Amino acid sequence: MIKIRRKRGFTLIELIAVLVIMAIIALIVTPLVMSIIRKAKISARKRSVDAYGRSVELAIASYLLDTGTFPTNEQLPNLQIEYSGSNVVCNVMAMKENGGLYLSECKVNNIDVKDSSTEDGWYHYGTRDLTNEEYVDMYGLALKTASVAYFNTNGNPVEDYTTLTIDYKGKPVACEVTVNYDGTIYMTKCKVNNVDVTSDNEDGYYHYGSIVEPPSAVNDLLAKANPVTVTNYTDGNTSEMYTFEHPATEQTGALTDYRYIGSNPNNYVTFNNELWRIIGVFTVEDGNGNTEQRIKIVRNGKLSSDMKWDSNGENEWSTATLNTYLNGDYYNGIEATSKSMIADTKYYLGGRAYDSTTHFGSTPDMYAWERGTTVYSGRSISWNGKIALMYPSDYTYTYALGVDNTCYTDGYSCQTNKGGTPTQGWIYNTNSNSYQRLLSPGSGDSYEAFTLFVLGNVHYYNSNGSYGVRPSLYLVSNIKIDSGEGTEQSPYQLSL
Repeated sequence: MIKIRRKRGFTLIELIAVLVIMAIIALIVTPLVMSIIRKAKISARKRSVDAYGRSVELAIASYLLDTGTFPTNEQLPNLQIEYSGSNVVCNVMAMKENGGLYLSECKVNNIDVKDSSTEDGWYHYGTRDLTNEEYVDMYGLALKTASVAYFNTNGNPVEDYTTLTIDYKGKPVACEVTVNYDGTIYMTKCKVNNVDVTSDNEDGYYHYGSIVEPPSAVNDLLAKANPVTVTNYTDGNTSEMYTFEHPATEQTGALTDYRYIGSNPNNYVTFNNELWRIIGVFTVEDGNGNTEQRIKIVRNGKLSSDMKWDSNGENEWSTATLNTYLNGDYYNGIEATSKSMIADTKYYLGGRAYDSTTHFGSTPDMYAWERGTTVYSGRSISWNGKIALMYPSDYTYTYALGVDNTCYTDGYSCQTNKGGTPTQGWIYNTNSNSYQRLLSPGSGDSYEAFTLFVLGNVHYYNSNGSYGVRPSLYLVSNIKIDSGEGTEQSPYQLSL
């Protein structure tokens, strides 16, 4: 009788036991495998940086053979580097005096790669003995990176640089640090391990970077101005300046002005602890033939409603009573910081006689005759000084580009009963129901000077009459805007 032997399979318990054992093995082996893969990738990235660094070394050697000198740090980016492999980018390549090289902030395929064998994490070729100057340089670069990152995130420079997280691992560095307005830094009186670090600079200090001056107030305002291609008020940014081009006049060449127009632009500024308004940015002479762009401002409110242009009834500005007061007692009473901001400027004294048909002409006509040579017999055509008054055209330009065509084309008719709407211009809007004196004299007689009348129209009147006065002046060209938005609630704050 034949016996049949049946094959016996695994029981369920045995299968489960096998699976558990396999899972345990996987838990043990997988991290080891992943670690090996990770280390391999790190090693591969380091090899890529190293290969790139060796390629740079070869390029330096080639440059040395060709020229007999080592390339400067500025020339390093222009070297012809023979390298192929993963994408390597190092933000800083710096040469040492002996031709050695170090690479910092390296990335391979956009992944940070550092050399764990060096204190600073940078890749060094040639000698690894850094000088104290190099440690200061490394610290400065790391500090600059952290400072600029803070500025880009917060919109303002860090107040205390010691609060920054700085990626630096070299010898201890201590410097006097100044943080520039844009987040970059300037360092002096540096020490490494309490040892003074000197340089070739005249002051003997080690400088990293340089003091970067913030843009002038002129440049700040011009950066926001509407371009000359904007020829309609509502097509532009109505809060900022508009651009106006002028042909040459008898006293000036062709010029470009930038003016605030409309009823309420962002042109408020604090000056002499008072609220003033910015008329615009103009190219002007300093009285010695030098020209530059300056900001022109006017007091927001009147000094008085009862002041004479000239108590003798003359319309010669250089000797006028009001001129003497503004550049004498009034100027002397301005607080010291604001006084130092006032520039000597050439003011033009061209005039015009009334014409029953054209009156005083359009705003561009006004601009031209103000800078012309038509004056009453013997009167001056210009005056050099600090404080004066607005030109008639400063007023009527606030109605340009469609703000109010009647006021712009005929300042004499700029009143409601003649088709104009004076309140559309910010100069009239802040001084409604008032007369105020303007700079230009009449040319048809010896006693009349231009005036902005209560209804908003421009005319001239006896210089012996008592009316409102708003001083106007040009600021020095290096003035800065520290803060403010130019609104009445947040006026621009100035500094030198």
